[in-house]
Amino acid sequence: MRSLSSTLLEAQRAASRKPYVQALFDDYWGDRGRLRSTRFYTGSEPENYVAVVVAGDGSLVRARVASGQLYVSRVTSPGAGSTYSSWTDLNACADAGVAVFRQPNNDTLTLVYVDTGGLTLRFKQSTDHGASWGAAGTVATAGAAVTHVAGAANGSGDMVVFWCEGATVYRARANFGSGFGARTAWTNTIASCAGLATEYQGDWGVVVCGTAPTSGDAKVWACVYGDGLDQGANTWSSLIEVTTAVNGSGVSYLSPAVEFSGVYRLWFVEKYTGSLAYSRLQESTLEAGQNFKQEVWAEPVAAPADVTGDYGVAAAVEADGDCWLVQPAGVWYAPATPAAYEASGDVLEAVVDQDGEGARVRLVLDNSHGRYNRGAAEAAKVGPGRRLRLSFGFHTSAGGSPEVSAGPGYWVVRVAQEWAPGRSVVVVEARDAWHLLESWRARRQLQWAAGTKSVNQLLGYVFARAGLEYGNGTSSAAITGLQPAFTIYPGESGAAAVRRLLAKVPDRLRLRSGLALTVYPQASDASEYAYGTEHVVLGGRYGAAPARVNRARVFGASVFDERFDFGGYQEAGEVVRNVVDIGLTTTGQAGERAGFELRAAQVEAEELAVVVPMNVGQEVWDVVTVTDAVVGLSAAKRRVVGLVFRHVAGYGRKQAVYELELRLGAA
Repeated sequence: MRSLSSTLLEAQRAASRKPYVQALFDDYWGDRGRLRSTRFYTGSEPENYVAVVVAGDGSLVRARVASGQLYVSRVTSPGAGSTYSSWTDLNACADAGVAVFRQPNNDTLTLVYVDTGGLTLRFKQSTDHGASWGAAGTVATAGAAVTHVAGAANGSGDMVVFWCEGATVYRARANFGSGFGARTAWTNTIASCAGLATEYQGDWGVVVCGTAPTSGDAKVWACVYGDGLDQGANTWSSLIEVTTAVNGSGVSYLSPAVEFSGVYRLWFVEKYTGSLAYSRLQESTLEAGQNFKQEVWAEPVAAPADVTGDYGVAAAVEADGDCWLVQPAGVWYAPATPAAYEASGDVLEAVVDQDGEGARVRLVLDNSHGRYNRGAAEAAKVGPGRRLRLSFGFHTSAGGSPEVSAGPGYWVVRVAQEWAPGRSVVVVEARDAWHLLESWRARRQLQWAAGTKSVNQLLGYVFARAGLEYGNGTSSAAITGLQPAFTIYPGESGAAAVRRLLAKVPDRLRLRSGLALTVYPQASDASEYAYGTEHVVLGGRYGAAPARVNRARVFGASVFDERFDFGGYQEAGEVVRNVVDIGLTTTGQAGERAGFELRAAQVEAEELAVVVPMNVGQEVWDVVTVTDAVVGLSAAKRRVVGLVFRHVAGYGRKQAVYELELRLGAA
């Protein structure tokens, strides 16, 4: 159950209550803001290597390579009307990668490029936010032609420059106040390198495009060069895969860029050389609390920006998280935090029907003013794909102001404008994050051998591919201990894969916007709320039905076991469930699975439903007690297996309603 303030608890239990419903619409996928980029500049500069940084004074500083020359540009107040076509020819250089980054401790900018001849990496620095550049120094001299370059500084001003010599990534580090140290190769192996990018957040996260040894498959990898946070200082983690394309498919990956803007954001080019060839910018995200050592990047999707070419984009982020994407001939801007639109004053009805399989929302907005008419700006703000934050609350004694229990996010799937004489409304239908899981489909077969990943890790992988976050609230030993063989089939949805994984363990999921938390329902769980005493019961439906399963038979890989619910067996006769799961390799695992099946059937068998005045913090899988003298219940412990939040403002012929229906099963 969500935590409620004392004044909110007091208000929802009071004999006289003044409801409040908050409806906020914004532009998020899960809890990750969508970047909606606007193009500020279209020029005629030739496509080539490019870099960008936001200086300490807010200037946008770009660097590009063209025809053996290095050009720089500084726009002091970047915006829609700024001039981006002015460039300064800095010096001659090789036709190779370029990087520019800021030292956050003193706002010095460092520009790294490859000198003529293609072997020597040079750097220049600016102490006036890119207005002028000092004399060139040397980073390192390579043993083979340098192609791609990346660099970043930590909070102390220590700098690391990364570059490719053939298929080997090298680095050189300069601690603050000292020159660059030795040229040192990484400890990973790839067959070819087609791009490098880096971002510093406690360690240097590095993204590499290229091909894999042996298979020759095209890959985008992430790894960490350590600064002591999640990886030992000056050591490399192994490579983890962001995406892959099979050798011979005609697909390659090029030119990555990565930045941190609330979450990690990654861009790279997907190049296809077959019929209807293309070079298309892709983007992926990684939750802020994760790192580049974890296999939890979102499935890359086509970026909405009108970007073409093999060199992709360079990216930079302002202090507030707003993002700049650039090419030599293009500049795009995207605010990091999508603007929210509040429709609370127009809410006539709000119904949330939720169970363990997800939530379905029906929201009715007053449109007598015409604000949501087709084509109006507000219509788009409440339209399909937007996130709806729907929260129930009350006006409380805290200054008479409304308080809400911050509800989860739902995603709009349909909007309908309805009208009749004297009545005009907009009906918004929305779903919770299960809808986002259903939207993700496996691009190819994904397979893990037994002993590779636990159910917990597999769930984290699937949620991440769908752009969602996953974590553990309460959890069983099975969810972390069981490491089954598991396959996600091409075209299978994330929701289907998650349901198959949850069937293997006793755990359930509670979705809070873009975050899924495990819940381990146990008979010993304490009650979190009481109904029928301070919080009255308005009505109920009481009954008894046998569990839908009373004998569970589980067949694994040449193993078998079963479990019985003899009480239910005697009442209803045999109701058997046969489970075939070749990922189970021991009779112990088969027996546990059979027990999980019986336990789930007992918990989810609805015993009673009660209607109560609105409890704005209640959640599925909570344990509550019910006292009702009418049917002889006294502090009877039950588990919430479904609920309906119901609000009607009272309009037309409809009476005002503000209540909660609870569907309850065995604790």
